[in-house]
Amino acid sequence: MSTAIAKSFLKRLTLTVCVLSLGSLALAQTNTESRKEKVDWNKPIAVATIASIDRVLDDIDYIFSTVDKPEYPAMIKGFLAQYRNLAGLDKTKSLGTFVFLNEGIAPQAVVVGFIPVKSLDELTQTLGEVGFLLNPVEGKEDRYTLALPTFTVHIKMAHGYAFLHIKSEALDREFYNPDEFTSALAKEYDIAGSLFLSNVPQPMRMMAVDLARARVDEQLPQKPGEDDLKYKGRKETTLLMLKQFEQVAEDGNQLTIGYNLSKEKKNIQLHLGVKAQPGTPLSKEFEQLSKTSSQYSYLQADSAEMLGYTILPLRKEVEQKMILDLIEKSTRNIPPILLGDDANPGPVAKILDSLKATVGSGKLDGHIQMQQVGEKKVALLGAVKLSNGAQFQQGLQEFFDLTKQADDTKGVEGNVAEVEGIAIHKITPDNLKEDTKKLFGQNPVIYIGCSQDECWVAMGETESLELLKKSISTGNSHAQDRKQGTAFLLSFKLASMIPLAEENAKNPDFIESAKVAFASGGDLMTIYPKITADQASLNLEFGEGFIRLISLAIANRK
Repeated sequence: MSTAIAKSFLKRLTLTVCVLSLGSLALAQTNTESRKEKVDWNKPIAVATIASIDRVLDDIDYIFSTVDKPEYPAMIKGFLAQYRNLAGLDKTKSLGTFVFLNEGIAPQAVVVGFIPVKSLDELTQTLGEVGFLLNPVEGKEDRYTLALPTFTVHIKMAHGYAFLHIKSEALDREFYNPDEFTSALAKEYDIAGSLFLSNVPQPMRMMAVDLARARVDEQLPQKPGEDDLKYKGRKETTLLMLKQFEQVAEDGNQLTIGYNLSKEKKNIQLHLGVKAQPGTPLSKEFEQLSKTSSQYSYLQADSAEMLGYTILPLRKEVEQKMILDLIEKSTRNIPPILLGDDANPGPVAKILDSLKATVGSGKLDGHIQMQQVGEKKVALLGAVKLSNGAQFQQGLQEFFDLTKQADDTKGVEGNVAEVEGIAIHKITPDNLKEDTKKLFGQNPVIYIGCSQDECWVAMGETESLELLKKSISTGNSHAQDRKQGTAFLLSFKLASMIPLAEENAKNPDFIESAKVAFASGGDLMTIYPKITADQASLNLEFGEGFIRLISLAIANRK
């Protein structure tokens, strides 16, 4: 359970945002008077906000500075100068929209915009110079109308903000200061949206759960042509996601989607997260997850051209059963001398018993990475945590010792190297496909070595042996550097993959732009979770090269 959230986190949050938003529009057949006692209808249930106009302009300056194109920000600033540089607005504060619920038996969602106003007189003059008239509403304090060419916008001033809607009655409420809902978001993100689950009435949240459950019930029946194992896996995964959705709807405090362009870190950051209400089962689950991590979370995202590590949950009746069935079938073609018998198990039997114990533990903890070892050539490295690893290690050694005594052992060589007491063995595969040779070189080999609790593998040309040794040594020396609350990570360096993709590229212009954008680095893309005692998030980061790529795409458009 502790690792299942990490696996389906993105799907869960996305589904939650969509369904709860729809649920807020549905009927809530509950007693109106009791709801009045519990619900503050003046609190928004959601907000979408931009940190500030000044921050947007700073971001635009930075984006085009990465490709030395100052004329584009100058063009935008020249355009704003025609409108008195938006005089009257407070360009240092957040602006955006709130979503409210109208009070009633069938509450409807109402979207109200808000913009920060520094001087109403200055704003009136700015609007007037472009032909828009801002007029006070007679008999209503702080109420105005803005006459636009095709419709009228109604405005209510409060807390230094102008609240806007096309219907006057939508503004007949006591607004909270937007700073209460946007200041924390503005500190973290340039653009963000939040769904305040704690402000959504409980009946509505449960109605959203009912809608999701009804949708799931439609999808659960076995599909034509779907075998029993796939059906069982799909069914259990769907029910697990529904259970997690229900937990977020019941115990969640806030869902947030955020975007930030960081000049300090020179990257783009995307965030999707959920915060739990204190003392709830969800917060307790987050607290438990925050103390767990992958065996390989000490690895740095930029340490390889491609890196991935994860704790993969294995459900007993789905993944465990499937893998154990494959192991059982594989024994049919193994020579009896390698399997042995119950009294004297052979080397392969020992290896398989360790694999079965690892699968039976309910999780796989491993990593895989690609390292560039030459132009258009890579090495593949991987490792996995083992249960009964000493048995695996013994069986592996016995296997290579036994094959050494055989007459035909072409391509198999034991004990070719040793690192920190771990024997490294070598296998040279034959009849490799051309695509494999293009990726790993003309003469790739496989190196394998195991300790009493871990197994490492490398595939590539002879350079991969040194990479494998380094990987083993790094793991032993940095095991204490594991990051808590990090169940998985996936990262890519795009520049190193361009030569591999260039031959089959369908868009040569994009490849050329990518070469320019990534020439000076910043090609790292990383996705990872971050889990603390009360919240969990999925995060995606793009290096500065991607910012240059966006800038070039704008500058080079025809």
